[in-house]
Amino acid sequence: MWFPSQASSCEDTFFRIGTLCGMALYNGCMAPFPFPRALYKKLLGLAPALEDLEELLPVVGRSLQGILDEECDHNLESLDMNFTVVEEGGSMVVVELKKNGANIPVTKDNRKEFVDLYVNYVFNESIRKPFEDFMQGFLRGCPARKWKIFLPVELQTVLQGHTKFDWYLLEKNVVYIHYKKLDQTIRNFWTVFHKLPEEKKKSFLAFLSGSDRIPGYGLEYFKFGIADPQAGNPDELYPFACTCSHVLLLPRYSSKRILKKMLLCAIEHDEHFGFC
Repeated sequence: MWFPSQASSCEDTFFRIGTLCGMALYNGCMAPFPFPRALYKKLLGLAPALEDLEELLPVVGRSLQGILDEECDHNLESLDMNFTVVEEGGSMVVVELKKNGANIPVTKDNRKEFVDLYVNYVFNESIRKPFEDFMQGFLRGCPARKWKIFLPVELQTVLQGHTKFDWYLLEKNVVYIHYKKLDQTIRNFWTVFHKLPEEKKKSFLAFLSGSDRIPGYGLEYFKFGIADPQAGNPDELYPFACTCSHVLLLPRYSSKRILKKMLLCAIEHDEHFGFC
């Protein structure tokens, strides 16, 4: 997700998105818009670099790195490049990166300047208005500027949450209600869970908490409960989740096979098996 380099008809879109992100930060919530690291650098007043362009536009980033790494003058000349960039939005527009750039060829001597100007154009010049709108919205949503103490990676994690997990740490932090850790149903549950594919585990997390991400404070602080609903006919009931309190209501199934069947059905149709 990034800002448009050409004028958009929805001029308030990024102001609204910025406001949502700012409010989320102010209230300690996640706003998992898939912005790259460069956005958080810009929010903190830091200049994005070529490595950030490689994240946003991998092919372009690698091509520019290849220009910097090229040792043969002839190979650079054969590229027939000049100090321009071509915008290919609604219409194709050639933009000069510096005055008279269309008449300045990229050579071994000036390639670093070319790459720096290209990166600056992508992250600053071409998106000046939509980013300013986003920043105004962000400051409206989070007027206190204590977030300035974060590093870019920290601010990104706080807003977007964690997407990589230590699932055994998740198991370690569970609180059991009307269950004991060594009860057969609990052992069966964790055996089934740890054998699930990564995407199914994330689906379980979304089923349990309403999000497939862990808040930025970290998995080691994320706790949830597994409770026995104490039903008289457990094999006929599906697991339920209370997303507000992060509690899984897990019936005492008579076998691992039934537990797996019921759990997978619940997380694959989670809109029917969760409540707050």
